[in-house]
Amino acid sequence: MGTFEDLTPDNGAIKTLQELIPMTTFKDESLEALFTLMTSARNGKKLGFIGDMEDVGTKLTNRCNPTYVSASIEANEKEWELGEWEIPLKLCYDDIMGTVAEYTLKTGTDKGDMTSIEYMNVVYRPALEKAMINMMWRLIWFGDKDAKNITGGSGQITDGVNTNLFTVADGFWKRLFAIITDNESQKTAIAANSQTTAALQKLLESGVATGIVDSMLMEADPRISTLDGAAIFMTKSLADALTQDVKKTYSTIMPWEVIFDGVQMAQYNGVPIYSVSIWDRMIQKYQNDKTKLNIPHRAVYTSPKNLLVGAPGELISDLDIFFNREKRQTQIYSTGDLGTLIAEDELVQVAC
Repeated sequence: MGTFEDLTPDNGAIKTLQELIPMTTFKDESLEALFTLMTSARNGKKLGFIGDMEDVGTKLTNRCNPTYVSASIEANEKEWELGEWEIPLKLCYDDIMGTVAEYTLKTGTDKGDMTSIEYMNVVYRPALEKAMINMMWRLIWFGDKDAKNITGGSGQITDGVNTNLFTVADGFWKRLFAIITDNESQKTAIAANSQTTAALQKLLESGVATGIVDSMLMEADPRISTLDGAAIFMTKSLADALTQDVKKTYSTIMPWEVIFDGVQMAQYNGVPIYSVSIWDRMIQKYQNDKTKLNIPHRAVYTSPKNLLVGAPGELISDLDIFFNREKRQTQIYSTGDLGTLIAEDELVQVAC
């Protein structure tokens, strides 16, 4: 696959960029379907959580002179740790000279100003906006301030991928894996993840996928089921295996319903199940040693209200697009702050 610069003019046959046919793209799941955005977050700002009062009510021991005791209330405090991200891009009109977009350039002295030409509006800006959404998925779920490449770094990031794409802040998967490291009872093991090749990592045996989900539900803190919006969010690989398993084991169809743009939801024993295909695509792209994938099958049972994303304002900042007359460049800039928190560590069950 080449780049836009490989699209050369064909004797002027293409009169407008509207004639270009978009390549097949995946519809990304709605960003905020899986978490709760808190737009008042500030770096170092603390969040306080209040829980239940300790048990009260004991046998009466003295009718006329009862003994009064104190009852404490559970509380917890966490602190936002936001990281800064930026997108600094530049465009020179020479970048599209000799391509199908050359005819969209202005003429004369204004030739270098690409801020409002058709190429910017029809091709570049829509592609950038999609890339920014993907950036948020990457940072929110796969962010790791200590990210390292596989070879030479003893990390999980695919060799050749820039680790700075992940080091803005720690994402949910890093936080979830830390929780189950400290408390193994919150982990439901998926044996296929530890296999040595991608072929062996596939979930093909009957009963495996349903067994994973059944174990998650049985091993999870019972309070999770009472949370508003509680569901199991899983990779498409696990969701597909579950669908096939239900069909083979119970001879019934597990219908999936599209509820957001690209988000699929089904029910398993009354529990909502969400298939999150962008996780699969990012694992294949960013956590792939070319022999096997890093934990290709993942799931978390919790509520989006327990998964918090913090930013001082809007999650995705505006684009500043301007023409630098000194450098004769069109420049694009955006920046923002981002962080994640899990409100109550006990209210997650992770399959991996």
